[in-house]
Amino acid sequence: MELGCCITPDQVAALAAAGGDYAELTVAGAVMGGDEAAFSRLMEQFTGATIKPLAYNVFLPGDRTIVGPAVDREWLADYSREALARIARLTGPGAIVVLGSGRSRSIPEGFSRATALDQLADFLGQLGALARGHEITIALEHLRRAESNVFTSLRESGDFIRQRGLRDVHLLVDLYHLMEEDEPLATIDDYADLLVHAHIADSERRHPGTGTYPIAPFFAQLHKNGYTGRCSIECRWTDFDAEIGEAMAALRGAVGSR
Repeated sequence: MELGCCITPDQVAALAAAGGDYAELTVAGAVMGGDEAAFSRLMEQFTGATIKPLAYNVFLPGDRTIVGPAVDREWLADYSREALARIARLTGPGAIVVLGSGRSRSIPEGFSRATALDQLADFLGQLGALARGHEITIALEHLRRAESNVFTSLRESGDFIRQRGLRDVHLLVDLYHLMEEDEPLATIDDYADLLVHAHIADSERRHPGTGTYPIAPFFAQLHKNGYTGRCSIECRWTDFDAEIGEAMAALRGAVGSR
């Protein structure tokens, strides 16, 4: 299993020194946060790096919406095409793009949930098809209810993908959100065929090895279901440079003890 971390570009050297296999960057910030010149500088930074960005999260800026009465479909389509094209240039085939974006996908109060779900299915279907053209995989992320009011469990997310026939959309499993929503690890068994990526944090969203979350059992559950993909640390840091080594060591120990 490849182990990485959600980082900003300036943290790549510390992650590589700590033994990370890859980096996970934000789309809205790192990839799409600047003009073409800024993106060219990002590409140059990774040209000389020992690890590559193989996964991406925060797909949309928080002020852009996928659902509701005022969705700008043209902007979403243009943004998605450009973001995926840039990711293809930076990583090449095999990148994972996570669709979390809790604010963007949350259903506005008073808005029809049925209509919102249709909008989400439409957006995900189009995004998945665009990604397939670049040999990029889309992973829908379940988020705790404090961050979104839709797709708040692995089960809800997986059932939606299946019921809507979204063949180009897969699943991310996140230990933090499982624990926050009291969703059992055994839920992984029912959706293992859809899993393409994983996120992990310890209790209080601190880095692995500092809390009480069942990190080794989480990896054991993934292994039991034949998962051999990537897993990224996604947590809060006090001092990234000082803590990333401990976090990566804790993950490798947990993978080895499964």
